Amino acid sequence: MPIHARRRTMLTLTLIGGTLGTALLGGCFKQMFTNSPGGNMRSDDTFTYISTPFEPLTVTLYDFRDNEPLWTVDVPVGQKVTVRFLENQAMEGTNRRPDIMQWAIYDKDKRRADLTNKMAVPSPDARLLKVSIRDGIDYPAEDPDPIEFNDPSRDWVPVEPRRYRGVPLDQNARQGSYISDD
Repeated sequence: MPIHARRRTMLTLTLIGGTLGTALLGGCFKQMFTNSPGGNMRSDDTFTYISTPFEPLTVTLYDFRDNEPLWTVDVPVGQKVTVRFLENQAMEGTNRRPDIMQWAIYDKDKRRADLTNKMAVPSPDARLLKVSIRDGIDYPAEDPDPIEFNDPSRDWVPVEPRRYRGVPLDQNARQGSYISDD
């Protein structure tokens, strides 16, 4: 392989690696694979809403042409719903509702879930997704964990005294600089 071809290959690989490294360090990688509130920072019509005790959410999809509610969900507290719209799905849609909406409700601590539910919806200019807060404070159902007691016969190991550069610190002495032999 000629020298200029090797240099071009190395330059290309360096540029690709630099671009991927910048994307990973910039947080783009996380946003691409996480459903977080406000969307995933890509223009793929994906929206995520989290329901909390002080903001229990209801999400409703309307057909804007006749203000007919097509779909509504009361998101349970401690859960989140992710909704994604896919345009022009001719095989699964109809003439009046050519797009497909996928959604899933899952735990708020999960980063991502498969959007297994789907239905035909109107095109973007004829649909409206409304998010509203339900009245009152709604607390999640509590499942108390069983109480675990420590074993009384367990041998406890004393905590090692604090050290600074290898020199033990006197807890009652004034804190200052110590010179170490290291």
